Amino acid sequence: MKMLPFLLLIILGISSCDLISGNKPDASDSSKATIRDTMVIVKDSIINARNFDTIPVGFYQGMLPCRNCEGIQRTIMFSGDDHFKMEELEWGKGAEAKKIEGTWVKDKERFILYQGDKVLSKYKLVKDSLINIENYGSHIPDSMSRQYVLFKKNTAPENPSWKKRKSQGVDIIGNGNEPFWSLEIDNEKFIYFKLATLAKPVIVPIEKPSITKDSTVYSIVSEAGNPLKISISSKFCNDGVSDHLYEYKMNVWYKGQLYKGCAVILNDARK
Repeated sequence: MKMLPFLLLIILGISSCDLISGNKPDASDSSKATIRDTMVIVKDSIINARNFDTIPVGFYQGMLPCRNCEGIQRTIMFSGDDHFKMEELEWGKGAEAKKIEGTWVKDKERFILYQGDKVLSKYKLVKDSLINIENYGSHIPDSMSRQYVLFKKNTAPENPSWKKRKSQGVDIIGNGNEPFWSLEIDNEKFIYFKLATLAKPVIVPIEKPSITKDSTVYSIVSEAGNPLKISISSKFCNDGVSDHLYEYKMNVWYKGQLYKGCAVILNDARK
């Protein structure tokens, strides 16, 4: 009887060893290779998604501190061809926005903006925000980083109707509100101006515009003898309704009234 407990302990020990050895992976076990391959695929997918999400294409905007003004509104439009356009507007001074164009590159986790060979600023992309870590050659300490943030803004969406109008020969589309108006320019045929308060649209034959570095101006007289002037300028524009930002601003003068809005260039005649 005294031997029975001892035999039971031996049997339990052998069973435990079998269970432990059964949990160890066998080199010939095909399930191990499958699990390992799956982990590699997931890891690669995460890396690819991370690289895709860290490309700052579109508009970013924020208010930066200013010593002699209420603040500087900085807006940057990043394009997919490694170029950018930037506007800086000093609030409280009523001055025109300062415009800068250049190129950007990604260096590890930083985005560096250049004007020619000169470094303008450096950023880190955190979620949908750009944190300015260097500005015009001056390092920005972490304690002030919250004051140097640009937030992702809505970019004017690709409108299916714009693509259709482009295929039909329309080169420029503009629109505005209060009251609602729209305008289309076919650089080979006509200008079509539609205003909510007009019984019928104004259609005039196209004439050669006056083109400068920053603007394109059309000056035409309608059949009724009313001057129609259109200015398209390379300035960022907010439509005031959908909170979308556009690359161009459009002003229309008709019968002594000024109508302000935004524009989309479908075909740039200057290129």
